Amino acid sequence: MQSFLLIISLFYVIGCSPKEVNSANIQTASPSITESIAVQGPDITIAKAKQMMETSKDIILIDVRTQGEVDNGIIGNPLHIDISKPDFKQKIEALDKSKEYIVYCAVGGRSGTAVKYMRQAGFDKSYNMMGGYNEWSRK
Repeated sequence: MQSFLLIISLFYVIGCSPKEVNSANIQTASPSITESIAVQGPDITIAKAKQMMETSKDIILIDVRTQGEVDNGIIGNPLHIDISKPDFKQKIEALDKSKEYIVYCAVGGRSGTAVKYMRQAGFDKSYNMMGGYNEWSRK
C-alpha cells in the first residue's frame, strides 16, 4: 500500500512532463510497460491533432490522465485509460490495432509513454499529442 501511494505521489510531483522518458521513469510509472522504451511513437502538435480530427471522423482519442484530472475537463469524447492503473496494458491490448489513435495527457509525457507502448504492441497509427490537455484548453 505504501509503495502504491509513493507511485501516485510521484505522478503528482512529476506530472506529465514533456521531458524524454527514461527507463527509471517508466518503471516507476508502470512496470507493465517497461519494455516500451525501445519504440518511439510519433509526436504531433495540437494543430496537427485538430487537423487530423477534422479530416477523419474515425480517429479515437485516448486520455491517459488520472480520474481527478479527467474530472477537470476532457477533449472530445475520449476513451479514458489511466496509464497509472495496473490494467493499462490489458485495456490497450483490447483495442483494435487497425484504428487510428491520438493519445493525450496533461502536457505530453505520459501520453508519449503510452504511445511508445502502443507502437511496440502493434498500434502503428497511434500518436502522442504534445502539449496535451493543458495546451489544447488554452487555444
